[in-house]
Amino acid sequence: MRKNPRAIFLLMVAFLVAGVMAVSAADLAPLPAEVKITIVHTNDMHSRAVESKTELGYNRISGYVNMLKATNPNVLLLDVGDTLHGLPIANLEQGASIVKLMDAAGYSYMTTGNHDYNYGIGRLLELEKQAKKFKILAANVYRDGKRLFTPWAIENVGGVRIAIFGLATPETAYKTDPKGIEGVVFTNPATEAEAVAYELAGKYDVLVCLAHIGIDGSTDIIADDIAKAVPEIDVILDGHSHSSLKQEMAINTTKTLITSSDANGISMGVVDLVVGTDRKLVSKTASSVPASTPNLPSDPEVAALIKSVTKDQDPILAQVVGKTAVPLVGKREIVRMSASNLGTLIANSIIYVTGADVSMIGGGGIRDSIPAGDITKRHIFTVLPFGNYYQTTKLKGSDFDAIIEVGVGKLPALDGRFPHFAGMTYKLDATKPVGDRVSDIMIGGKPADPTKIYVFAAPNFDMNGGDGYTMLAGRAYNDFPSDAEVLMAYVKYLGVVTNDNLVYTK
Repeated sequence: MRKNPRAIFLLMVAFLVAGVMAVSAADLAPLPAEVKITIVHTNDMHSRAVESKTELGYNRISGYVNMLKATNPNVLLLDVGDTLHGLPIANLEQGASIVKLMDAAGYSYMTTGNHDYNYGIGRLLELEKQAKKFKILAANVYRDGKRLFTPWAIENVGGVRIAIFGLATPETAYKTDPKGIEGVVFTNPATEAEAVAYELAGKYDVLVCLAHIGIDGSTDIIADDIAKAVPEIDVILDGHSHSSLKQEMAINTTKTLITSSDANGISMGVVDLVVGTDRKLVSKTASSVPASTPNLPSDPEVAALIKSVTKDQDPILAQVVGKTAVPLVGKREIVRMSASNLGTLIANSIIYVTGADVSMIGGGGIRDSIPAGDITKRHIFTVLPFGNYYQTTKLKGSDFDAIIEVGVGKLPALDGRFPHFAGMTYKLDATKPVGDRVSDIMIGGKPADPTKIYVFAAPNFDMNGGDGYTMLAGRAYNDFPSDAEVLMAYVKYLGVVTNDNLVYTK
């Protein structure tokens, strides 16, 4: 694996330091008995803070941890990033509300996910200072040649020295707004993991990596590569690819335990460790606790804080961000079978922020109308409640026919896949067989060139193959802010929404 000179120098220095530390580590007294330790972990929460049938909520995560501590105090709660951004509860306060809830829930450490940079690096550093009870760890995030965050920490749990370090995905460089991270460098995570291992040599009994890296193969490095580069790592808590424990185990060929807990709070992961009296790991096992688990306990103090946070946000939701001279139609029976001015406005907003040639949002993502008059933040978050974010990809002109055919394939039935486009028009004959209904595709006012490359933008839901758009799965290459944030920015830009400005000219 190629290493840069800076990393090699760090390794050499750290190796010399580690040699001294290793001597003192050998003199440590043995443990009086085996120590059982439990690590509860979450990843890719995307600010799913509130309990629901499908989402744990921080109150139940904390309640579960408290239940474990009642029988064994040796419990750590960790997070693997993409945590501070997503739904209105986070975005309205630029992550501060989530920091409060994580503090209350009892988190000890987290690493950064690419979406945690969505407010900009300055805001993320502010949030780090606001955290009173947990620390952000990220070894491979640099600015001006220096690490921006604490790279690692050592936690004494029942007399066992657990070293924990964090790694951010290099994809962050293009999976958040580049303007928000100017001057920030995300180094090779495998190389950085090697450096950290040398820095920590002799200082720990168990080595744990918080890796917002993933296993989907969309980058040059996946979590398994970290384990292969640094076999000293005992446990990798993975994130970024929204993978389940079963998926992680299916591809892992290393001795390192690699685990993940899906995404959006639908489960939390549990790693059970047993450390022998000689300070060596006797066993390590992973399991998952889904939100559907019966009788999960709730922490009443965290539940009360969640209620307080949402109540305090009411004045923020009442803030006016623009006006509309015309009613903006988002009725289910309209947006799921035909174009509407609100659908067009949202699609226009996507192009405004991403600079794409063509944008799309499915009718199922539009959940309400906006009456003529003032447009408030509450209106926008009610229209776009899911916290989806936009992604871009590159498509040939010949690719669009299949995309549109999927979108109109359920007509005349109402269906959430019905597409609202900006930058592209087409002719539709819904009386024809499915797959042969679309003709005369125009992009930017000109016939779509079958061989030309166009930039296409859509919500991550569709880019992941949702609603039948399987041809888009795995093709995204850039991430942008959430749908509500993008629409607010566009409405502020317009000032007043009229029928005249509902057609976007790039």
